[in-house]
Amino acid sequence: MAATAENTVRIFSARACAAPLEEAAKLFEAQTGIKVAIDVCSRHCAAAVAEEATGTTGGDDFLVEISDAGIHDLAIGGAEFLLDDGEVRGIVQKGRRRTIAYRRSTLVVPAGNPAKIATLADLAKPGVRVGISVIDCCRGMWEDVTAHAGLLEAIRPNITFHANGCVAIVEAVVQRKIDVAFGWSAFAHLAPGRIEIVELPRDQQILRGTCVGLLSFSKNPDAATKLMDFLTTPRARACYVKYGWMLMPV
Repeated sequence: MAATAENTVRIFSARACAAPLEEAAKLFEAQTGIKVAIDVCSRHCAAAVAEEATGTTGGDDFLVEISDAGIHDLAIGGAEFLLDDGEVRGIVQKGRRRTIAYRRSTLVVPAGNPAKIATLADLAKPGVRVGISVIDCCRGMWEDVTAHAGLLEAIRPNITFHANGCVAIVEAVVQRKIDVAFGWSAFAHLAPGRIEIVELPRDQQILRGTCVGLLSFSKNPDAATKLMDFLTTPRARACYVKYGWMLMPV
């Protein structure tokens, strides 16, 4: 079937969420005959460089790119609060979203783990260089993890790198600008062989949902809703599990 506007769904995805979406979209196309056109975040913060946030770059978010384009039917973000913001701004339709899967918080270190990071408490040791992201899906995550463990004030002085997004924080680890970063379980697929994931005990983990929402300017809401529903089926969710997502909190 030739692709037309009527049988095509355009979806905008955060870069770190794109790999499982691409696999799930192929399954959806084969099952329904509806084409899925995926656009991945192309802001400067999504480039594979260890960009540190500044007064002119920090705080940029993917909703700006979505609203400026105004051409997509759906959007996928790496945290529910991003689509909360979208609803408030009138970009995402209220009540028209689904949670696909969860990512759990982890520590991300360079391959070989040269600083020998094994526990959250290790981040408070003298000289350990800690990185955080200040935008999008990782925003505020370090506080949630460390405060719950009573280590916020002990670790905060070691934060030496404020990254402009999740891709930037992974690249900072790869380039060894930092010894460890706060990230998600699914980050391993962003730099295979170049980073390692240090798991946290369950009582030190937080979870955030990867969610999909129907946009207010969708031109094909019926087909978009079918894709949104499909992304919560076992077949689609299996694609996310493959890349390190969780289906249910445990």
